[in-house]
Amino acid sequence: MRFREKIVVIGAGIVGCVISEHLTKLGATDVTVIEKGPLFETGGSSSHAPGLMFQTNGSRSMTKLAMRSVEKYKSLTHDEGPCYFETGSIEVAYTPERLRELKRKMGFAASYGL
Repeated sequence: MRFREKIVVIGAGIVGCVISEHLTKLGATDVTVIEKGPLFETGGSSSHAPGLMFQTNGSRSMTKLAMRSVEKYKSLTHDEGPCYFETGSIEVAYTPERLRELKRKMGFAASYGL
């Protein structure tokens, strides 16, 4: 793939960094990442939820992007071992409506391959 355009990625969080890295591996040579302030103080979700990457989303594209991001981070290592340790989470339904919502989320997550 050949890129002639200048590419600007808005946000240096976990998704912005993965997208930037992926684009350079595809051959992009002019990629700029813009962040609104000092990292870890910008208010984005990457600064206050390290290690927990929600992959379930109503959008198939966003779910696939999150899944690819997790796979990328799982593949990174340094001299002392892995750079990323996958954590889990749990959602609890206290009402019948919430249980229906969680079952709905489970259904589309399964249909997207998650």
